[in-house]
Amino acid sequence: MDLMVRTLGNAAGLWLAVALLDGMSVPGTPSLALTVVNLLVVGLVLALVNSLIKPVARVLAFPLYVVTFGLFALVVNGAMLMLTSRITDLLAGVSDGAGMALGLHVASFGTAIVGSLIVSIASAIIVGVLGPNDR
Repeated sequence: MDLMVRTLGNAAGLWLAVALLDGMSVPGTPSLALTVVNLLVVGLVLALVNSLIKPVARVLAFPLYVVTFGLFALVVNGAMLMLTSRITDLLAGVSDGAGMALGLHVASFGTAIVGSLIVSIASAIIVGVLGPNDR
């Protein structure tokens, strides 16, 4: 359930980031349904990257977190979005046979940092609203 909610939050945040930033795009989106499916797949990949790889990156970059008073988190979040972009570029080659374009394109690392801020804020709001209530 938690992964599903995070995937929806990431997909909504990615949609907002793609709509607001010129450097982020979703390839070949002829219809709304294909765009939604693409964003859900990319949101799932981002949720998995954040669950599996981001904790390792946080441990390795801990001294930089301390020195920058936590601002290095922006760089780590941007790197996770760039990694998601690279992984989904590989998925784009797989999806060509299915007749559907999957993926996310991020033009630069600066765009990735701003995009990760947008995705993080939107995802936090959606996960806060739809997530499990532990109270």
